[in-house]
Amino acid sequence: MGEMIRCKKYGDILQSKYRYNFQICRCGSCYKDGRDDYCRVGGNKEDIEWLDIKDTKNCNKKKRLKSYLYTKGKFGKRFREVLDTNNEYLYSHGRYPTKIRKEDLTEDYIEFRSRVIWYMTGYVKTSGIVDIGYKSIKINHLFKDDYLYISYKEKLKFEKNIFGFCDYTNYDICICGNSIIPILFAIEENSKININGVKEKIYEKVDWYKNHYKEDYLIQFDDENVDIFEYYKKCYWFQ
Repeated sequence: MGEMIRCKKYGDILQSKYRYNFQICRCGSCYKDGRDDYCRVGGNKEDIEWLDIKDTKNCNKKKRLKSYLYTKGKFGKRFREVLDTNNEYLYSHGRYPTKIRKEDLTEDYIEFRSRVIWYMTGYVKTSGIVDIGYKSIKINHLFKDDYLYISYKEKLKFEKNIFGFCDYTNYDICICGNSIIPILFAIEENSKININGVKEKIYEKVDWYKNHYKEDYLIQFDDENVDIFEYYKKCYWFQ
């Protein structure tokens, strides 16, 4: 049947069963044509993973992960209502039932809780990301109303939204709350994009918060000179 290749960006497994049975992944990063007697593989070498033909059966059994956001539970019809949070199967985007369980997710899916999904347990894909943005709100808490914007398709645009305010308008998902920094670390690792611009904005927000709510800041961190990213690495990440 011919060897298989896997697209590292989205996990698509390609197997060409005969010559001219051209197969290409959904993002266009790699393709395969032909089998044992004739085999042509192309695309971005860094995005191609060769699979051992002995593992063919196991590869076919792996569930295809089509969504960049899975949730443990779904949104109800009423405001802030969440349902079915004990179901072992996850929902895509908090709305669509799947046959995916937590155990089926790959390592690039990071667990988080955030107000944007009404504090259900969520799993966000941190690979295949094209662009990220960050917007902070100067108020009496650190990350509760700050947002990390993520785009899997194109560069983010910062422009007037339908309400007349300047904001990111073409993002695929946004995250608010204390999960921002752990997710940011995972994006840097799995998508290989530069996060320095976002880190600078977070440092600015932390300095503002420390200068305006120093007592609250010291209760939370107990150290006036703490590095916020080193703090999160120690307390939340790589444990």
